[in-house]
Amino acid sequence: MYVLVRAEERTAWGAALSGALVSILAGLAASSAGLVAPGAPAQAVVMEYLLPVAVPLLLLGADLRRVVRTTGDLLKAFLIGSVATVIGTTVAYLLFPMRSLGQDGWKIAAALMGSYIGGAVNFVAISEALGTTPSVVAAGVAADNLISALYFTALFALASKIPPEAKSASSPEDGGGGEPRGGMSVLHGGAALALSFAICRAGTAIAAGLGVAAGGTLPCVTALVVLLATAFPGALGRLAPSGETMALILMQVFFAVVGANGSVVDAVTKAPAVFAFAAVQVAVHLAVVLGAGRLAGLDRKQL
Repeated sequence: MYVLVRAEERTAWGAALSGALVSILAGLAASSAGLVAPGAPAQAVVMEYLLPVAVPLLLLGADLRRVVRTTGDLLKAFLIGSVATVIGTTVAYLLFPMRSLGQDGWKIAAALMGSYIGGAVNFVAISEALGTTPSVVAAGVAADNLISALYFTALFALASKIPPEAKSASSPEDGGGGEPRGGMSVLHGGAALALSFAICRAGTAIAAGLGVAAGGTLPCVTALVVLLATAFPGALGRLAPSGETMALILMQVFFAVVGANGSVVDAVTKAPAVFAFAAVQVAVHLAVVLGAGRLAGLDRKQL
């Protein structure tokens, strides 16, 4: 995992492919070479214990009050973008229902929608909650990686026409007056890990009590950690940098397991359908964002 993370940070090919895709490809290669057995007990440990722990580790700094207080019009832009993603997903699914994927079609559609709204943690959580086939998850990550590259190229082209913003008097070190964020700390890392396990245990109990243990554990864990991060922003915020570092490693482990449980042939044959879906999804999203943002009077820079 260290090699994969370093590859993403330090090499051109790693940055281009993204850590998630590199990890999946490594898992696929190891499985195809017979180095890793699909469905090994260790992989079940990753899915049952390590994946849920990664979610609260990523969200220890998710203070909703600070988000609402500091974002201003950016929150409006985010809401417009979220609605645009839902519209884009609906249109794309009507045009490309991915029937060749069976039940995995709507599952990967939901996972990609969640990913474009809330990032990789949403993609992971939704894929796991819905029980998406590993090879389809691998195809989704590959398609998302390519579509995102094209999408950001379009965004950079649009941004090049926007005049530069005047320099702020805020110090670049504190990010404009926010609280400084420290690096990885053994003490904070241990505390973050212990707290995350406790949150996962509580979330599992809540899901079981609500009768949604099969697919509701991760949503309950997410809601619980966001509630705690909002109620105790100072205490959990100090743990956030260390938690995010450990979560990054755990996410790479998860994607490697997805690759190890997948099939190279399945991933390659299923990727075109997901690619076509994601292309329409993102294109409609961008069109709706630009159109609705203009009607709402938002600056294109904020969008």
